[in-house]
Amino acid sequence: MFEKVVAAPADPILGLTEEFKKDTRAEKINLGVGIYKNEQGETPVLATVKKAEAALLETEKTKSYLTIEGTAEYGLAVQKLLFGADAEIVTEKRAKTAQAPGGTGALRVAGEFIKRQLGDVKIWISNPTWANHNGVFSAAGIETAQYRYYDAESKDKDFAGMVADLEQASAGDIVLLHGCCHNPTGIDQQVTSGSN
Repeated sequence: MFEKVVAAPADPILGLTEEFKKDTRAEKINLGVGIYKNEQGETPVLATVKKAEAALLETEKTKSYLTIEGTAEYGLAVQKLLFGADAEIVTEKRAKTAQAPGGTGALRVAGEFIKRQLGDVKIWISNPTWANHNGVFSAAGIETAQYRYYDAESKDKDFAGMVADLEQASAGDIVLLHGCCHNPTGIDQQVTSGSN
């Protein structure tokens, strides 16, 4: 059975980590995977995380399965963080939240939801993005398209290119945005407003 399994192509972003490990220079910075590392190159468990984990252990009441949507209190806290505690979408209970195992799991759940509920729409994904993003949505049966995001020459966001590409989107299409600190470029979204 396993002799028929074809290896997926190497992820170019994770390949940066391999290049980082091979580099013998002492003064180097890993710009691949976006996780915090200390001076020793370790990813420590932050004191705030340990404190939160201790509080969870102290207050947990069950080890039962979560509901399909996840913990209601967590979902409400996320909604308030995203939209503001007094936002109508929150106070009128129009926002829905679902917990998922990690970012890729969340995207897969979103892909399945989009395909089942919206049918044949297209999802616009930044270029560059993580290699798995296009595959996750393609596997869910959703057509993907790319919008420009990074200008290698200026080493900054290509906002004009992004807008030009997204102007090609059709009504009902989906746009995948990295809300802050775009992964893998590290460039933050800028919010602009204007009148047309």
